[in-house]
Amino acid sequence: MLSVLIPTYNYNAVSLVKELHKQLLDLNILFEIICIDDGSKSVLNQFNQEINTLAFGSFIALKENIGRSAIRNYLSKKSSYQWMLFLDSDVLPTDSDFIQNYLKAIKNNSSVVFCGGIKYIETDENKKLLRYKYGINYEEIKLGKRKKQAYKFFFTSNFLISKEVFKRIRFEEKLKKYGREDLLFSLHLKVENYKIVHIKNEVYHLGLDDDVTFVLKTKQAMENIIFLEQQNFISNKEGNLLKIVNYINLFGFLNIVGRFSTYFEKKTIQYSSIFYLNCLKISYLCFLKQRYNE
Repeated sequence: MLSVLIPTYNYNAVSLVKELHKQLLDLNILFEIICIDDGSKSVLNQFNQEINTLAFGSFIALKENIGRSAIRNYLSKKSSYQWMLFLDSDVLPTDSDFIQNYLKAIKNNSSVVFCGGIKYIETDENKKLLRYKYGINYEEIKLGKRKKQAYKFFFTSNFLISKEVFKRIRFEEKLKKYGREDLLFSLHLKVENYKIVHIKNEVYHLGLDDDVTFVLKTKQAMENIIFLEQQNFISNKEGNLLKIVNYINLFGFLNIVGRFSTYFEKKTIQYSSIFYLNCLKISYLCFLKQRYNE
């Protein structure tokens, strides 16, 4: 009935899998949990091997990295059941009825994609991190707002989809770097008229990057945005960032704004600042777009 699919990279996913495994056993349904490491060659995989000892659980470590989109497509091919629950490895359900909540939602709704939402744990250590500040501002969204902008707040870290729909809407494997695979996936769902239904069924995002790593990943996500635009997967009218950059380009300031990306990067890390991070996004997109235009 349910395949739980967990891509991981250099992370110990055992706590997540054990919690899901307990909930699934209590519900007495057909299930499988498949966790695949995307070629990290991490020593943590020795812990992940414990997943293979659980009934209906399996862990595989790929020899080579295939990318964030391709690993999800690969997981879907390995799955056996009609419904597929995709979860990032660095999350943990906020509710002991997490699986049951999804099962209640899917009754007679095979053409709908369900999103449960994301939460962050407030600790003194987390509050210092830029990743936490970003998550609180842009990802921990109340259910009412998620429902109003269903496609905007689609996140790949916690969603349920039928195999029937996934055969039509797959992840774009040309995307190799971090970020924006969720944007493209949600746009494809919208084009194909598949409805996204948001429910209150959050997971905690646990694996928070340090500021330097998060800024690096943010830059990679901006590179993906330009790549998607260059490949005509998205237009410059889709997303606030590209709209702003398009206006800057129209007024001939692309090169000037792009020159400040290094400055904004340093300030973002120095002050752990969301404001400077947003400035960096715009500036770095301008830099990348100028480079592609040359």
